[in-house]
Parts: sequence; structure tokens; C-alpha cells
Amino acid sequence: MNERRNRKYRSVLPHEPLPKEEGGFIHLQGAFEPKKSEKDVEPYWTASSLELALFEALSVRFDDLKLPFPVQSVEILDLSAPFTKVRLGYKTPREAFLVTTTWRSLKLSPSEVFQGVAPFGSHAFQATMITTTPLPDPSWTRSNPPKFRRLLHDHSDIVARSQTRFVYMTSLLENQGPEFSNTFWKKPHAVLQAVREHIDPYDSSGMGIEIFMNKKQHELVQSIHLGTRSPADAQQIVKAFQGKNVAWHYEGQSISSGVLFLDYATVTQKSMSKSKAREKGVEPGKGEASRPECTSTTESIRVPGLVLIEDYLSKAQEEVLMAVLTGPQAPWAPDQQNKSQTGDVKRLVQHYGYVFDYKTADVLRDRSGPGANCPPMPAVEGENRLEEQAADGRGWEVLAGIIKKTRAYEFILDSKEPSHSTSTSYNNLNQLTVNQYRPGEGIGSHVDTPSAFGDGLISIALNGGIVMEFRKVDSPKTKKLVYLPPRSLILMSGPARYEWEHMIVTRRTDTHNGVVIPRKLRVSLTLRTALTLDGNPLPLVESPSFPPVWGDKAKDKSRSFSTPSTERDHVHAVYDAIATQWHHTRGKRGVLWPGATQFLKRLPIGSVVADVGCGDGKYFPAVWQAGSYVIGTDISRPLLETAFSAEGDNVPDTRRVGEHQASLRDRPAVIVGDCMNVPFRSNSVDAAICIAVMHHLSTPERRIRCIEELVRIVRPGGTINIQAWAMKQEENSRRRFAAPDVFVPFNAQPKYLDKVDLNSSSTIPTPTDGKSHAPTESKSVAELYSENYTKADFDERKGLVVFQRYCHMYREGELEHIVQSVEGAKLIESGYESGNHFVILEVL
Repeated sequence: MNERRNRKYRSVLPHEPLPKEEGGFIHLQGAFEPKKSEKDVEPYWTASSLELALFEALSVRFDDLKLPFPVQSVEILDLSAPFTKVRLGYKTPREAFLVTTTWRSLKLSPSEVFQGVAPFGSHAFQATMITTTPLPDPSWTRSNPPKFRRLLHDHSDIVARSQTRFVYMTSLLENQGPEFSNTFWKKPHAVLQAVREHIDPYDSSGMGIEIFMNKKQHELVQSIHLGTRSPADAQQIVKAFQGKNVAWHYEGQSISSGVLFLDYATVTQKSMSKSKAREKGVEPGKGEASRPECTSTTESIRVPGLVLIEDYLSKAQEEVLMAVLTGPQAPWAPDQQNKSQTGDVKRLVQHYGYVFDYKTADVLRDRSGPGANCPPMPAVEGENRLEEQAADGRGWEVLAGIIKKTRAYEFILDSKEPSHSTSTSYNNLNQLTVNQYRPGEGIGSHVDTPSAFGDGLISIALNGGIVMEFRKVDSPKTKKLVYLPPRSLILMSGPARYEWEHMIVTRRTDTHNGVVIPRKLRVSLTLRTALTLDGNPLPLVESPSFPPVWGDKAKDKSRSFSTPSTERDHVHAVYDAIATQWHHTRGKRGVLWPGATQFLKRLPIGSVVADVGCGDGKYFPAVWQAGSYVIGTDISRPLLETAFSAEGDNVPDTRRVGEHQASLRDRPAVIVGDCMNVPFRSNSVDAAICIAVMHHLSTPERRIRCIEELVRIVRPGGTINIQAWAMKQEENSRRRFAAPDVFVPFNAQPKYLDKVDLNSSSTIPTPTDGKSHAPTESKSVAELYSENYTKADFDERKGLVVFQRYCHMYREGELEHIVQSVEGAKLIESGYESGNHFVILEVL
């Protein structure tokens, strides 16, 4: 007894495996003394009598108490009354574990354990499993689970992925329907046992694997974190279970998992810092351990020549600039020099006017030289009409107007003497660099090359704020933290330009005035004055033509109808990939634009109609019901194949046809063809419809060509109906477009896409540093599918593959203007309905 009492016990943590020792132990704490009256002076129990009473209750009557196992030993830990602490012994650690979980779920109290003995209290005992086995190393030493973060596949986390011992596992259940409400999966201890049955074979240490469950998951556990004892074991688990389905077992019951997704994880800096502080006996302040340094800590530091102007742009100007600078027409020029002295520049970069060569840290002054090909500076003629242009979605004009406004702006500058100030303007700004920073990206500390750019560096922030750090060149410990909010302008002039380095630290959050601000996608507009070798401003190269065209593209004025890469990658390839889902969702809903169906009803019976860009043929039944015949053409063969679908119970009324039209439905007339060269003879059809096609054509020439082809194939006197998305949507629409040319996301479910081998192992390409790195088999189903398609992305949270569809949104009157340039037809009707513009033409 004395030997047992002298042992050192500790609590078994919720995430650790069962101890490997003889016997299992529980620490029981509570009020063992019954309620006393004023006359009761002596203790109710002696140590021996309490020990006997507890042993009888927990060994003889354990079934009555609904406990799974009888106790083997009882030890009173208090030396004298009142008694509050008891240690219970069981045959095995597993028995002790199951008794602990049962005790906690039943919330057994003294009045239930000592039935009828005395008026005991109703407050439940606290049962904690304990052990004499020391915690293995490494282990998470706190009872509460840490906060984790996923380790990314990008360069910043590639080494950490190979060195971590933590793994994230999700999709533990195939679904979370009501059929699981009465299963063992609602019991955390059962989930732990079921998971351990599968992962324990991958523990090479013999110390077991930690399993962390989120305490907020009150219902069915869908995700967990695993803590192996070595990175090698973590990698083996990822490789073994990635993309697999398993069956979880517990006491004769079985539940199927979903398609498991695993990835490498790490404990957040905040959790690790708090844990280390508590191990030293220090209680850290909430959130203080991992916060980036706050801007308020350097508030007293003054940087002469530094000017910050908040709300330099309006919200509308910011939205339209983001739309054009990150949208389909954003000229991320591939031949610009985006290599630095230390490697590739990771962020996306656009140069206008003159290219800045990061490798030589100099301006490429000869615009005809290698790598110097870039668009001219945007220019606008006449007075600035920024708000009007922003409301009309004219982003390039807004950009040109912002540049013009900045050249004329009078900046008030502080000198080295605080009592003096001067004003100046920078009307020779001739170079613009657009940078795109994703969360976690930054830029190293530097002073912009004095021989390349003159005084006055200006940066305008779009969409996301950032903390910029300034350090004095001759005194690096002197620093200033400045928060640049969205739509703000910062000017570096004089000492701020030449005597202070500036940088953006690579991280995902900033702290400004005590508030932690998560970073967002951010675009910066950097305006500078590029200099000749003798220090004079280089000639201003600008153009009012939008979107920017330069180099070989500017020389080619011919009308080319070959498919541009924008349409090939973001229209044709997208619809080929999503054809099945498109038909099962959009197509089978049978939503038709009212103007198009009315147009078809007005056609003479027996008319032959060309449906150019027919997709899955959702307008075919409307043509047949109107008594006409239809021939459909589309460039997407997979979409055309979905037109051959039999009618079923889930088909909407708009797609149902009469019995006499069943043969038309079963074998519709369709042809694979491009709207640039419609595969019909001239004057061969009575009418044509072109619905939701024109907004996928990326150039004015191709839009005109499409209409010319429609006019060519329709006989004189025939009519044409064209409909396309409008830039200005209705008030109740969930869509809003800041500019005419945009990417519209389509969220695809992997089950509708071409099958991908989820079990194929893939590895990170070997870096040039010659070091070995972790495999990348830990990718979600959506991520693996997205890699099968050019330009596709994946939504990690929703498990979807995201395709970006190119769309040109038409302004009011734009379709009518295009029609007027086409010979052989006249406009007889135009209008707007349900977020779309339409025109109806008569062929002459």
C-alpha cells in the first residue's frame, strides 16, 4: 500500500493513447461526507469504513450503477476526514478508461453510489483516469488540444511539411444523416478506439499516436488531427489513407467513412508559445504570444518625407480597378523580366511604360530590347470623370484617371525639421508597376534603385490592407510600422525615399492599433519616375487605347478569328469539363429566357431554326412545341452529347414533348461547330437563335463575325434573336459585375468530372537546393481533380473544383452598336429582360 501511495501519478490526457502498464487507475474526487445537521460533530466515515463501502458499491453493485467493470482496489488518499479524494484500481488501463467515460456520462453522485446509507449530496463525482507512466517525448503536454493550421503546398511550407509529425484527417463519415444519430459515432471514446484500430499499425515508436478532437464538435465527428512521434510515421499515414474509404468498427457495429482527405499540419505559433509559457509557470495574456508587432509600438517614430493619404480612391474606383487588373484582360506579360538576384519573383507583376528588371535592379530603358516589351501607361483624354467611369465599369479609363490625378496632386511634405513643410507634385510619373500579393506573400527590405527612379515613390493599395515596415539605413534597429489601409496612397520622398528601407513581412496577419487584421488578396499600384542614365525623366509612353495592346499584338491589325487562349482555356475547356453537371443542374431545370421562347412562338409553323451555341439543347423542346424544326450547333461535343437524354420523371415541363415529337427528342439534329464558321449553307434556315453565346466572345471582331455568320445562314426575310448577359443586373440578383470583362466561377462537383486515379502517388518536384522534401500525396479529392484541368482551381472548404468562365458583360446599347456594323440585316427590336440584353434582326 505504501509503495502504491509513493508512486507519482499524472492525468491521462484526452488525446494520448492508453498507457502501457499493469492495471488502470482512476482518481475520484467529490464530497464523500453526507449532509450534516448541527448535532453531527464526528465524521461519518473512517478511512477503512469508507474504503469498504466504496469497494462494495463499485465491485458488487457495479451492474446496478451501470458501470462496465468491477473495481479491483480502493485507496483513500486523504489522511483524515473530511474525505474528498480516492484512487480506484482496475485490471487494465482499458477497463479504467471505459469506467471513466461511463462515470462522466452518467454523472454519478454520492447519493447514487451510497444508496440509502445517509443523506448524501447530489453533486457528481469528478472521475479522471491517471497513470504512473511518464509522457513520451515528443508529446503535447496540455489537456486542451492545440490550435492547428494546415501546411501549404507552396514554397513557404515545403520544408515544414517534411518535418511535421501532425496530420489532419477529414471526411471521417460518408454523410451525417439521421441514420447515424444512434450509432457509436456519437461517443468520443468509441470514435477514438475505432480510429486507433486503423492507425496504430503505423506507429513505429511503440508509444502510440495522439488523436486530437475538436471540443466544439458536439454532434458527429468529421475531422481530427493525429500526432505521430516522427515525421516518417506521419508521411506513412498520409500515404496509406489518402483518398481511401475505410470501415470503422466498435463492439460489433460498423460505419463507413467518406473519401478520406489527409494533409500535413502544425501547431500554431500562438498555441506553442502559450504551452511553453505555462510549462515555465507563466500565464500569457490572451493573444499576445503570436501577434505581429503592433503599429502603435512605433507611433513615436517619425520618417521625414513619408506621407499617407487614406481613402485616396473611392470604393467604386477600387472595385473596377480590381476587376480589370486581376480579370481576363489583365496583361500579366510573360516576357517581362520577373527574376530577381535570388530567384523568381513569386508574386504576379505587371509593368507599364517601362519594365523594371529585378535581376539587375534597373529600368530597361530601350523598350525594343529583350524583355522590355510592356504596355504603355494608360492615358485619358479630357477632364477626369472618375466616378462616372467607375459606375460604367470602365476600369482602364479609371486607372488612367487615377494616374492623371496623382501627377497633378499637391503633396504636403515634412522636412527633417518638424516645424517646416513644403508642397510638391510629381508630374513626370512615367512608370507603373502593378503587384498582386496573396495572403502570406511579402517583399524584402530594400531602397528602390536611385539611378533607376527619381524622387517620389507612390504606392496605392487595393482590396487589402498591409503593414509596411521602414528601417533607417544607417541605424537598422530604428523602425517604423505603417498600416496602409485599402484605397490609401503612400508617398516616399526625400529621406523616406533614400535613407529608409521599406519591406512587407511575409505573414498572414498584421496588428494595427491593437487589432489583429487578417490579410486579403492585395493589389498595389506603384507609380515612379523612370530615369535616363544621366538622371533625366525617360519619355512618357502612354496610350488611350484599352485594353492595353503592345508589341507584336499592336502590329497585327488583321481580323483573326482563331480562338484566343482566353476562350480556349476559360470557355471551351470549361464547358467540355462541366457538361454533365451543367446538364444535370442548369439544363434539367429548364429555365428559358422568356424573350427567346416568345420569339420562337411567333415563327411560322414549319420553320427551320438554327440554334447556334445550343449547348445541351434546352431550347429544342420550345422549338418543337412551336411547330418548327431545329438544328443545333455548339463547339462543345460533351455538351451536345447531353442533348441525347431520354425524358424522365425529373424533367421539367419546358423540356417535355408530345409523343409525336419523341423521335426528335431521342435523336436531335446537332453538329459540332464554331460560331466563327457556322457549318450551314448560306440562306439555308428560316430563323436563328444565339442565346448566351455572345458574352463568351472576347474581342469585338469575334462578336461581329458571329453576327455576320448568323446573317449569312438565314434567308432574306428571316429573323435572328441574340441574347447575352448585361453588365447591369437587377436589384434582386446575386450577381454584381464591376467591369465588362470578368471571370465568373463555376463550382464543379468531382463526381460529374472525368475520373481521376485518387490512389496515384504524386511528389513535389525536387527543388534546386538538392535537399529531399516531403511527398505531396496529401491532396484533397477536389485538388487532385483540379490538377487534371488547365486553369482549374479548388475550393478546399467546400471540396469543389472551381472553373473560371470568361464573360463579357454588355453595356446598354452595346449590342445595338455592334449590329449596326453588320451588313445585310436591320435591327427591328431590342431590350432588356432578366439581367440580359437582347436584339432581334431581320435579314435583308
